[in-house]
Amino acid sequence: MLNSLRAKLPDPLRRVLRQVRAATLSLGLPRNREFKQPQSEIDASAAMSIIVAIHDEPEVVERCLSSLERYATKAEVILVDDSSKLDRTVAIVDDFGQRRGWVVIRHSSPKGHSRSCEAGARVATRPYLCLLNSDTVVTPWSWRGVKEVFETDANIAAVGPSTSWAATPQMISIAMHCRHYWTDSQIYGFVEQTLAKGRENRMTDLVEVSGCAFFIRRELWGKLGGFDPNLPDYGNETELCIQLLKQGFRIVWTQEAYIHHLGRQSYGRDGGNAIEQKKRAVGEYIAKKHGQPEQGT
Repeated sequence: MLNSLRAKLPDPLRRVLRQVRAATLSLGLPRNREFKQPQSEIDASAAMSIIVAIHDEPEVVERCLSSLERYATKAEVILVDDSSKLDRTVAIVDDFGQRRGWVVIRHSSPKGHSRSCEAGARVATRPYLCLLNSDTVVTPWSWRGVKEVFETDANIAAVGPSTSWAATPQMISIAMHCRHYWTDSQIYGFVEQTLAKGRENRMTDLVEVSGCAFFIRRELWGKLGGFDPNLPDYGNETELCIQLLKQGFRIVWTQEAYIHHLGRQSYGRDGGNAIEQKKRAVGEYIAKKHGQPEQGT
């Protein structure tokens, strides 16, 4: 009932209501504070090869790469520019690559998210791959929880952190409502508060984890050969997770890590109707291949 009433409101009023809600949920969060990353998180980042597939959207790309520069200092970072057209995007990728010594791969024509991730994975060297969307913000608490989960059980194939936008239980509702409004400082403040609360069960088995920050063992990824060649973007992680479960592996969500996801700001600019059409087609393909519907990514 409430949702149907809200849908009838004029767009300007709905925007104001969303802003008021976000401001209320953000009370007490610092807007401009520096956060020191725990040494355990810095050390854990050394086990990660972070692959960022990029296709324009320079504002969100710069924000993502700035967060990696701050909080992934020991990680191997691989930037795959999937034929960006804007000079600013190209300049941002070049600047971070040269300044930080990150690997930069460029495609002369767009190949899609899946093929871009695979290109990055081919040159990765660390034990764990992080396939990271370019519309994310990593936090001081992005790596240790993931690494520890992998180390608890060799049968855990893929891990995902808590986040602000996903079609899986990983999404935290407060962060979802505020994801476009928070400064980086507010994101970090929220994560700090959330982790301080503690929970009894901070590791949960799922049928899939979101593709916004998809962690998988590099050796296993190599054996699988990457994503399904018929899935250039949507549904790629979903189909891969189905493969993993069929082979007896575990897929785990850790609540000891958080990576902020803006959502539909990188490869998701097709528009709502186009996205839904793609997802329906992907769901039909996966159902035909595996005999079960797509769960969403």
